[in-house]
Amino acid sequence: MCSDAVAGKRRKASPEGPAAPLGKQALKTQRTREKIISAVISLIKEGGYSHASSSRIAERAGITWGAAQHHFGNKEEILDAVMNLAHERFAQRMADPALRAGSLAQRVEGFLETMWAHYQDDAYLAMLEILLATRGFHEEAPPNWEDRFSRDPLVSLREIFADVRLDEARAREVLTFAHCFLTGLTIERVFEQKVRNTPRYLQRIQQTVLAMLKEP
Repeated sequence: MCSDAVAGKRRKASPEGPAAPLGKQALKTQRTREKIISAVISLIKEGGYSHASSSRIAERAGITWGAAQHHFGNKEEILDAVMNLAHERFAQRMADPALRAGSLAQRVEGFLETMWAHYQDDAYLAMLEILLATRGFHEEAPPNWEDRFSRDPLVSLREIFADVRLDEARAREVLTFAHCFLTGLTIERVFEQKVRNTPRYLQRIQQTVLAMLKEP
C-alpha cells in the first residue's frame, strides 16, 4: 500500500507523462517527514521500541516535537508511517520482473531470497518491534486491519507463480508459512547475531515451498 504518511502527498502522474517535480516547500516537507521516519527506525534499531520516545525522535530528526506533530499529528501516525514504509519496500522488491522469469524452482528461490533480504531491512525490523509493542491495539482495530499488509503480497505471489493453480486458501498458506519461517529466523538472528547454518535453513524452506506449490 502506498502511503501519504511516508513522503507527504505525492502528485499523481498524468496520462501524458511522469508526475511533475515537487515544489520547494513540498520537497522540504517530504524531507522532514523522511527524517522523522528515519529517526524512529534508527532509535528502535539501537534500543528497541521504548527507546523511540517523542523527545528522542525530535532530537534525532533535528526538529522540535511540535514540528513532528505538525507533519504527522501524533506518534501513532509516525509509527504507522514506519510500517507503511516497510510495506512499500516489500512491494518494490516484489515488483522486480526477474522474479517472474525462470523455472518454478528458480522462481521459488528468487521469491524467498527476496523475502529474506527484506526481512533483514531495518524498516521491517522496526515494524516487528512496533507490532509487538502495540499488540493491544490490534484487539480494537477493524477486522480488515491486517488486510492492507497481506493483500499486495498475495497479489505478488499469484503473479510470480501464475502457472500454478492456487486458490485463496493455498495462496495464503504458502505466504503465511514463508512469512512465519523467515520471521522466526529473523528474530533468532536478533538474539544470536551469527545463526549457524542459515543457508541450509533457507534451502530447506525453498524445498518445502516448492513441494507445497507442486501439490495437486
